[in-house]
Amino acid sequence: MKSKPIAFLFPAFPNLHQTFVLWEVLALRERGVDIRIHSIKQPSTGTQQPEAEALRAEVHYLPSNFSAKLWAANLRMLVGSPLRYLGAYWGVIRSWWEDRAAGSDWKQRSTSKAAPDRERTLREHLEGRFNRSPFLYLLKSLWLVPAAAYLADDLRRNGITHIHAHWASYSTTVALVVHWLIDIPFSFSAHAYDIYLVPRLLGVKVREAAFSVTCARVNKAFLESIGGAGAEGRVTVNYHGVSLDRFKPIEHRSDTDMPTIVTCGRLEPYKGHHVLLRACAALDRPVRCVLIGEGPQRGRLEELARELGIAERVDFTGPLPQSQLVEIYGRADLFVLASVVLEQSGKRDVIPNVLAEAMAMELPVVATDISGIAELIRDGESGRLVPSNDPDALAAVIAELLAAPQERHRLALGGAARVREIFDRDKNIEDLAAMFHGLG
Repeated sequence: MKSKPIAFLFPAFPNLHQTFVLWEVLALRERGVDIRIHSIKQPSTGTQQPEAEALRAEVHYLPSNFSAKLWAANLRMLVGSPLRYLGAYWGVIRSWWEDRAAGSDWKQRSTSKAAPDRERTLREHLEGRFNRSPFLYLLKSLWLVPAAAYLADDLRRNGITHIHAHWASYSTTVALVVHWLIDIPFSFSAHAYDIYLVPRLLGVKVREAAFSVTCARVNKAFLESIGGAGAEGRVTVNYHGVSLDRFKPIEHRSDTDMPTIVTCGRLEPYKGHHVLLRACAALDRPVRCVLIGEGPQRGRLEELARELGIAERVDFTGPLPQSQLVEIYGRADLFVLASVVLEQSGKRDVIPNVLAEAMAMELPVVATDISGIAELIRDGESGRLVPSNDPDALAAVIAELLAAPQERHRLALGGAARVREIFDRDKNIEDLAAMFHGLG
């Protein structure tokens, strides 16, 4: 069964650090969902998964606010529907004001044990202030209204009658404004920082969306609390899932006598790589630590490894395609993700897909007990959970597992079983596809 064309809108597509949305697009298309890909801006990195490169030519990138064709579309919208066009600006302002207290109590509870932001560079502190400022969030949201008017004009001329946005912040703001301008329904997928960083405009998005999807029960509770009266039951949990064909159990063979710990994720403070390096340095035995990914913290992390005296045992691989991840995971003894919640911004992981990918390969995992990670990892059954921002506690668990190969094997089997239970992408994508086919 083929669905009607649906516009999928992303902040930037493709994005190497968000491969789960790439696999979602491909899997939905296999199930008859007719997806037309749109993106607010170009991706920031040239390195992409091979499957993403094949899609880049078909992505419709929105023009900048300095584009003549964008303002031509805005003029058509203004002349044709002046009240709707001007009302879109007022709608953003009104909704932003109504949500001025959104999430304050939740944020206080969820960041009460957060990690201090001292690991961030001055540039990252400044960027963080810029990104979490409610007033600047309003200005950036208003700046997106012309792009939304352009997209509304384009979708109407091409007969597309539904728009789905990935990430609940700016891309969903565009989808909401499109909805206001031309009355087509919208839906959105919420993930992590997009709902916790600045929870303004979230209430109206939850209330007015045809449906919304998120990747963890903790996110669902937060979104429905923001949505207020009438929002209960309007958010559906759909775990991202992993490909059990690509990430499947293999015989793990280390190519060195030294135990290997691997982690994967963007090199940013909330990923807790600094905590992992300190834990590795605290161990009584030498280990090799492989950090897969790239980001603004790389120089700082390399310096920290030198300060700790472990630089010769720490490998920074940069970004890698998933085919190479599988090879590295197959030579590792443990996968560790030491995620933290940043003190001021509340930026965090929710359920990182890399954990499920490692678990699917029967690689034992250690992670922190923040956000929705406990929805995936049951401590002592499918992996180990430790307090966040505690290198000594992390080192103790790592040492315990490295000394107990049978325990690692037991946790690896439990982890793979847990992934098959709730994180099988094929099962989860069927539920998501049914939601899109149900649009009519």
